[in-house]
Amino acid sequence: MISQRLRSWGRIFSVVTVILLPQTIRAETIRIGDIGNQPTAQIKRFAPLAGYLAKQLESEGIAEGKVVVAKSISEMDTLLRQRKVDLFIDSPFPVLAVSRLSGSKFLVRRWKRGLAEYHAVIFVRKDSGIGQLEDLKGKMFAFEEPFSTVTYILPKMVMVQKGLKLVQKKSAADPVAPEEVGYIFVGDDPNTMFRVLRGKTSGGVMNNQNYQREARGYLETLKIIYETFSIPRQIVSYRADLNPKLVARIKEILVKMDQSEEGRKALKDFEQTTKFDEIPDQAMLSLSKLQKFIDTELGIK
Repeated sequence: MISQRLRSWGRIFSVVTVILLPQTIRAETIRIGDIGNQPTAQIKRFAPLAGYLAKQLESEGIAEGKVVVAKSISEMDTLLRQRKVDLFIDSPFPVLAVSRLSGSKFLVRRWKRGLAEYHAVIFVRKDSGIGQLEDLKGKMFAFEEPFSTVTYILPKMVMVQKGLKLVQKKSAADPVAPEEVGYIFVGDDPNTMFRVLRGKTSGGVMNNQNYQREARGYLETLKIIYETFSIPRQIVSYRADLNPKLVARIKEILVKMDQSEEGRKALKDFEQTTKFDEIPDQAMLSLSKLQKFIDTELGIK
């Protein structure tokens, strides 16, 4: 059953039963999926990886690599179940949500722009009088966007576990009750920083790397009140009924990409990816924690 809270996120999910259909050993195209609303730009970003994989998989009967862009998590769920996407690469929240719905499975971890993992940094102005998460009661808080792992889902999980009651508001000017934490979505890191510095919101959140960049020049004005545990920067997953031999070969290719000149070039062209590697056990534990919260958010039992 899907919670009514999903409607505020602007997407409707449906719980499905994954039916394993017969899978041919060879396929002509390897399809990599992404979610977003700028398909031309996203296809361009993922094309180097799709092309490299297709070339390396020629002996497996793969003739070309394609990039498929979905508009939502629910659409990606459908594309995976319809075999229109073979691999899905994204940050943990979308990957975990799609996996929960479609049955897709984790393959490897992606090091994006030099980061294997990242975490959320919750910050305020030093003169705000806020020293811990509980002090945010009665205040307005800035999240980035409703489908972000580190700038929404992860910090929200921590805040809820601390007993805070989060209530979404239409604007930063809306009243906030004493026992709740009001929040708005502001779109990006620069906007988050601007609102906190100007006092439009009492606090905000960024990933640790972006905070270091955006806070440069304001370190005397800001302070961090909480840092979450780390999670994988991105995860490569695959559809549940993809041929196991093909899955094994794809995994082998990905984890060895950084060991050849051609592979390193493809990695660099793919948004400055450093490498792909196995998902560590500790990272799997972090994902498990996040999965339980996501299930609660989605109303999945």
